[in-house]
Parts: sequence; structure tokens; C-alpha cells
Amino acid sequence: MTGVEKYLKEVKSYATSFVTFGDGAKGEIKGIGRLIDHGLPKLENVLLVKGLTANLISISQLCDQGMKVNFTKNECLVSNNGGDILMRGVRSKDNCYLWIPLKEANVSTCHLTKNEEVKLWHQKLGHLNLKSMKRVISEEAIKGLPSLQIQEGNICGECQIGKQIKVSHQKLQHLSTSRVLGLLHMDLMGPIQVESLGGKKYVLVVVDDFSRYTWVNFIREKSETFEEFKNLCLQLQKEKDCGIVRIRSDHGKEFENSKFADFCAAEGITHEFSSPITPQQNGVVERKNRTLQESARVMLHAKNVPYKFWAEAMNTTCYIHNRVTLRKGTTTTLYELWKNKKPTVKYFHVFGSKCYILADREPRRKLYPKSDEGIFLGYSTNSRAYKVFNSRTRTMMESINVVVDDSDTTSADPAEETDVITPIPTLDDDQTEPEPDQHSESTTEAPRPNKGPSTRTQKNHPLELVIGNPNQGIATKRSKEVISNSCFISKIEPKNVKEALTDEYWINSMQEELTQFKRSEVWDLVPRPDGINVIGTKWVYKNKTDENGDITRNKARLVAQGYTQIEGVDFDETFAPVARLESIRLLLAVACILKFKLYQMDVKSAFLNGYLNEEVYVEQPKGFVDPSFPNHVYKLKKALYGLKQAPRAWYERLTEFLVSHGYKKGGNDKTLFVREEKGKLMIAQIYVDDIVFGGMSRQMVEHFVHQMQSEFEMSLVGELTYFLGLQVKQMEDTIFISQEKYARNIVKKFGMEGGSHKRTPAPTHLKLTKDEKGIDVDQSLYRSMIGSLLYLTASRPDIMFAVGVCARYQSEPKMSHLTQVKRIFKYVNGTFGYGILYSHGNDSTLVGYCDADWARSADNRKSTSGACFFLGSNLVSWFSKKQNSVSLSTAEAEYIAAGSSCSQLLWMRQMLKEYSVEQDVMTLYCDNLSAINISKNPIQHSRTKHIDVRHHFIRELVEEKIVTLEHIASEEQLADIFTKALDANQFEKLRGKLGICLFEDK
Repeated sequence: MTGVEKYLKEVKSYATSFVTFGDGAKGEIKGIGRLIDHGLPKLENVLLVKGLTANLISISQLCDQGMKVNFTKNECLVSNNGGDILMRGVRSKDNCYLWIPLKEANVSTCHLTKNEEVKLWHQKLGHLNLKSMKRVISEEAIKGLPSLQIQEGNICGECQIGKQIKVSHQKLQHLSTSRVLGLLHMDLMGPIQVESLGGKKYVLVVVDDFSRYTWVNFIREKSETFEEFKNLCLQLQKEKDCGIVRIRSDHGKEFENSKFADFCAAEGITHEFSSPITPQQNGVVERKNRTLQESARVMLHAKNVPYKFWAEAMNTTCYIHNRVTLRKGTTTTLYELWKNKKPTVKYFHVFGSKCYILADREPRRKLYPKSDEGIFLGYSTNSRAYKVFNSRTRTMMESINVVVDDSDTTSADPAEETDVITPIPTLDDDQTEPEPDQHSESTTEAPRPNKGPSTRTQKNHPLELVIGNPNQGIATKRSKEVISNSCFISKIEPKNVKEALTDEYWINSMQEELTQFKRSEVWDLVPRPDGINVIGTKWVYKNKTDENGDITRNKARLVAQGYTQIEGVDFDETFAPVARLESIRLLLAVACILKFKLYQMDVKSAFLNGYLNEEVYVEQPKGFVDPSFPNHVYKLKKALYGLKQAPRAWYERLTEFLVSHGYKKGGNDKTLFVREEKGKLMIAQIYVDDIVFGGMSRQMVEHFVHQMQSEFEMSLVGELTYFLGLQVKQMEDTIFISQEKYARNIVKKFGMEGGSHKRTPAPTHLKLTKDEKGIDVDQSLYRSMIGSLLYLTASRPDIMFAVGVCARYQSEPKMSHLTQVKRIFKYVNGTFGYGILYSHGNDSTLVGYCDADWARSADNRKSTSGACFFLGSNLVSWFSKKQNSVSLSTAEAEYIAAGSSCSQLLWMRQMLKEYSVEQDVMTLYCDNLSAINISKNPIQHSRTKHIDVRHHFIRELVEEKIVTLEHIASEEQLADIFTKALDANQFEKLRGKLGICLFEDK
């Protein structure tokens, strides 16, 4: 069939007046005839169809005329019974077969049809749209353009490829449902960049189509969507006593899954989906999302409420809009359409306003305040109460006894509630309004730890008892130099590349990482070599925090999957030294003696500076594959994080640089570099890409910084404040180290923040055994708790003994062991801010205390050794460990402990030589006279024969006057805290003598 009449001859009328196309459109049949002979195939019974823009050949009609049609991958051939080729067609890009003449003829432009002439001019004019062409011709605006008959609606394939847009979606002018629950629109909003108080990141928004009444539910993970929807569904059907007919959502996997399908099938609900990538078809809930977000944003900023209250703001927004918004086309509110009664707003207050909460939850003395200040955060969803945040108890509450100061113009102080982690329940929006004459109330505050005696303080104190300046006012985060660009970072760490590519901040971080690769000339893109091991790559995402726990930047690190490396092919030697935490504490003590300040620097992408000796290839990073060369790989010129040899390559590069600039590498600690100039020292301690340094001259420090910055790019240079989890506070004459942030995190991680506090980490009757008949506990949980506590001992030697005893039972932990571990967490929970205080002084003498608890282990009767070591008055090192062999007497156990302590003293003595701090005779205090006499008695007799020879080297140290053993009374033995569980008074006494205290900013 054709639409061009001049192609036909002998045209006759046709009985059927219309032909129907695949899209349902109809074309009028003007007649039937035979094709002319001018270069066209010889076909009969060809239909003339009005408006047809393409010429079509019917395969069935050819077969009816006795022809044979053969289709191949590239062409189509039509032949007669004799095998003569009558017609030929070639396959096009859109999988159609286009007829071509057997003998191609040059058809001049003058023979073109009118449609082809229009198409030609359309192409000449740069595919100008037909409407504009028609106007130009009618206005005669340009010369040389013939008067073309243009029919709009003709399709140009090239224009569709280059100009096609989305189909417009007209608004419905009528209600599509006749009752509530006829159709529910759903969508999941998020993730929100800041977690709510309850740790939520997503909002499930559900809108009833008939009433437009809205519900919001807050969830942490997308996987929780089904349970929230199921609970809401059952509640709504119960409330209205009718079923849900249809639900509508997008194709998100949180909605399109087997759980939703099974539930909808069981409840008789039809699940409709909007077309892929077409949110307009789910416009009801999409517009509601925007309304909720914008209103919540306004309410947060109007009163400067912290972002963590976004869930309360959005819940309040939904609550208000349900009651004040009129359904389009009606004069009725959404609330009235759903509840069949008019709402009232007489109890409404301004979100974020200051409020006063009656203090009726705790026993109150006569002169105590009757109310607490707080922030008004909305309305309860299941009672006639207000939702408020109590600034004193730092908890969310629901109470009717609230007075809200709507006229208050002051804003909430975001810093005041920065650390609030109290979870609050998320409830549906349906509730009854609070009324002033009602006295019911409920509270949703988290359990508060029982600290023994009441910690409540009076508001009014005598001025002589007030610490600091009372007129200074409250210190806000702004006055504490909060990170100025905190609004330009993401608070959530993505789990994979797919999530990261949806967040502009993480995209910027990944781009920054790849830009660093380019600047450092890390790799070259090359064709994939044959027979070569190509290592995969992976993105690792981490939020970097400061010593206060505030997120300072988003760090995306591209790492190589080193586990796929082959030894001898991709790598050879991998060892690289790492600084011990003891070395860091020793450096802090030396800084107090030499009286200089310590600084830190972080080398940006340090491993990218190490040169490789092997030929290594890696895959292109996911999400950033070169579209021109998708199968190419990168050949590394420098080390990449994750490679087995990367730490060594970086260490060698840094060592070579420092040694070339006059620094001497430590003999005992290979990560220590010292430079002496005119009697003044410049010290640098290396821990992978973190460098702690300090010097006795400011010029030396500045020179070192300038040298490093000229060779390596730095991401941080400044005073030492946070290093390997240690929070460091440097004052004029003291240094305080702690792990307060880490301690809070692990207590929260294992759910112990609500437990009662303990004065000691272990009871005095502590006597753990294998307890083979006890109840088994989760081994991985137990090991995780022990591992977390062991790292905390880096600044908390007071828990060393208790943690060490519990760590002996990691292979088969029982309930009795877990109970003791929880006891340690309860102690830590009450002593978050404790740490070690280092004081400036001139005393540089090494002193040690050693002790042993004989045959304490009930399993094998082995003894426990414990010791601590001071440089001057500052605690540097300590240990608490079970001895390897069974001791036959107390003297033997004490002597073995003394031997281990001497080894530690010798190591510290050699380390101090690197700092040019010489030692004379080192003193080791022991409370066992027999052990001291054995060390001084050169005669071998029966009492000491059974003692292992390896522990007798202490005699040589005493004879050479390197170490001297002195007696100390048992009650003054500081090492007691590392060998046995003490009563609270003795424990706190020894803890204070070790220098462990609570630091308070003044």
C-alpha cells in the first residue's frame, strides 16, 4: 500500500473503505491499482491509502501471487518459481527491510514527491520544526524557499532521536475515587543527610486519594518499608471497617517485591505502578513530599532548631496540613473528609518555641524548681499531649502540663542538644487533639542511668563555689569554632557505589580522589594485556571526625583488592614498621620534659607517593569507567591503597626523604626520626600517613613543615588534638590524653548506655573460670566487646586487669564471662571523661612498679604479672598478663614479674637514648623481699633452681647497676591495680596515683 497516487496506474475503487494500523489509527482507502514501471517493483493490487507516509509491501500478498520470500540476517530476497530475483531489500537499524531497486537509477530532485521535497528542505534547514517552517513560508520571510505544502504530524526519525521529550501529563479534572481507601498513593523519601534522634533516615509518605489525608512513618532502612506499610494498612482498614482497593507506587525495590505481592494478594489489594522514571504518574504523593519538606525546612530554620529534629518537624507539618488544607474542588478539610468532623486549631503553638514543662516525673524537694525549660516539638499522635524536648534531662517527652511561650523571639541553641541520642517513637498522624482541661500524659524518654546518689544540682549557688566566669554566658558551637562548611558535607556513609553516586557530596569526594591520582601521576590507562593478573578496585567511604565527634569531611578512598595479588608476580616484600602506642605516650612524656608543643600532619593520599618496583594492573574504578575505552585497565606507576606492598613503598619513600634532609632513623623504633641542631632536637614519629612532630625551636618546626609541604600534599597541619582515637589536650604546663569519644561510641554500640554505673571494673570476689557447664553466649559479640575494650586500654590502664582476665575466655565464652564484661562497660559508662594527665617537669628518671598475684587462675593455677612504668611522674607504659608457667611460690611469681618488667625498662631506656635523655640507675619497686634478695644473691641454691634461667638476667642488670630493686609497702604498690580486683576505695586511690583523672575545661 502507498499514499502517493502517481505511483499507481489503472486505479479502481475498493469495497473496504478503511485500513487499521497497529496503534489503532485508521486510514481511508481511496482505491486499488498497479505500480507504474518507473524504477518500482512490479506489483499488482496495491492499495492507495490517504495520509500514508511510508510505502509498505505485504509478505502474504507476495506469497499469494506465487512468489517466494527469503529472509536472512542482512537482506530479504523475493523470487519467482524459476529462481529469478524479482525484488531485494536490506535490513535497516530499526529492524525493517527496505526495498532497493535491482538497477539503481539516479532520480533527480525534480522527480521527488512533495513529501520528500518537504523532508529535504527540513534537513537543509537543520531539522527546523515543521511549524516554524510553515510560518516562514506563509510570512515569506526568506528568499529561495519554495512554497511547500507542509502537513504537521509527519514523523522525522532523526528529530525524534535528537529532540524527543517526555510525554506531558494532564491533570485529572475529576475525582478518580468515590470513598476513602479506594486508592492509596505511596512513596519513600530519603535518605535524609542527618539522622533523626531515633536514627531514622527515610520517610514513608502515604496519601489517601479521596480525602488526601496523609500519614508519615519514619524508618532507618529501606528494608523496613513493608512492615511499616503492612501495619498502617491493617490499622486503617480496622479504623474504617472497609478494605483498601488499590495502592500506587513507583518501581522501587522497597515496593516491588514478593512481600508486597503476597500481602496484596492476601488482602485483595491491586498494586499499581507508575511508569519507570515517570514520577509525574505518582504526582499526588510526589507533590505532598515537596510540601512536607518545604514546610519542615521553614519551621527548623525559623527557630534555628537543630537538624536532628527534622522528623519532629515533618511530623508536625503533616499534622497541621491534615487539619488546615482544603481538598481541591471542595470547601472541606482533609481531616473532616477522613474523620467526618471539623478540626480545631485553638491548641496550636509555634514549632521550636521555648516552653516550660512541669517537673512531675521525679521526687521534688520544697525549694526545687517546679518546671524545666524545653523546646516545643509538636503534638502527640496517640494522646492529648504535647511533644517537647526537655533541656535539663535531654530527653523527648509527652506531657499535657506544658506552657508554650509563642511570643519568645529567641532561637533554640543547636549546640545545647548536640549530643542527644535518645530514641523517640515514630507514630501515625491520627490522634485526638489535646485540650487544656485534660490531665492525661505520657512520656517517651529513654531509660536514664542510675548513678547512685542524685546528681541533680540546684540552680542557685554561692559565687565562691562557681567555677569560671558566671557572666561569660553559655558557650555555643559557634564560639567553639565549629566547622564552617559542615553544611557542605554528607552525614551518611554510603554502603556502595550506587548509593554514593546519588549524593553530590560523595561524588565530589570521589572526583577529588581521582584528581589526586592525576596530580600524583599514579597510573596510565592502557589496553588490557593478555595473561596478566588484573586487580579489582573498590570504593571505601568514611566520614572523618574531629576530637569532638563532629564530621569534618567526607573521604572516598579508591582501594585495590589486594587479596587477588599473587606473590612473586604482583608483590614481593610487604613488611613496613608501625609506631606503637607506647611510643606515642613516651613522646608525650618527653615533650613534657623538654617542654615543647606537639603538632600533627596528615599526608594526603600518602600511599600514592610510594613507587612500585613490580608491574601491577588494576581495573577502572566503578562509576568512572572511560566510555571511550571501557575495556582498558590502569597500569600503576605508584602504590595504591589496598596493595600488599603499599605501606612499605610509602615508608621507603618517606624514609629516603627524611634521611636526605638530615634526620636520623631510630635504632629501636624505625618509625622515629630525630634531627639535632645546635643542641636542639626536632622529633617526628610516623604512623602510616599520620605524622606527630615537635621541636625545641619554633624555627625547626616551621622548617620541617615547609620541607614536607614542598614534597608531599598535606590535608591537615596543626596542633596535636586527635591521633589514632586518642584525644589530646595540650595546655601551658600539662597534656591530657583520653578516649572519651571512643568510650561513648562503644558503650552505645553494645547498648550499655542505660545501665547503672559501677565504681570499679571488677568486684573484689572476681574469680572467673572456664565454667564448662555455663550457658554459651554469642562468640562474635563477646570477641567484639573484648576487642573494643582492649583498644580503650591505650589511655585507660584502670581497666587493664579486668579486660585481660575476660580476654582469656574468648574461645568459649559463657554467660558468667559476659556478665563480667558488662560490668566493665558499666564502669566505663560512668567514667567517660577519664584519661591520663602528663605534667611538665625536670625529672626524667625511669621508675617501674611490678607485682604478681600468685596462682590466681582457678583453671591452671598460673599467676598474673602486672607492672607500670613512669618517666618522671608521668605514666608511660603498663601491662597485665598471665605468666607462661606455673610458679611454685609467691617469690617465684614476683621474680618472674620483675624479670618481665626489667625487659620493658631496658626497651624504654634505649628509646630515651634516641631523644638524648640519658638514664642512670633505673629503680624497680617490688613488695616481695624474697624476690629482691634472690636478684641480689649470687649464690645458686635449692630455693631458686626451679626458676627458669631466662629470668636470671635481672641479676646481671643489678650487678651492672643498670637496675636496682627496691622494696615498697603493699598498700603503696601501684602495680596492684594490674594484678587483682580491689575494693572501691583502694582502687580509686591507686587510680589517682597513676595519674588517671577527670579533666574539666575551666
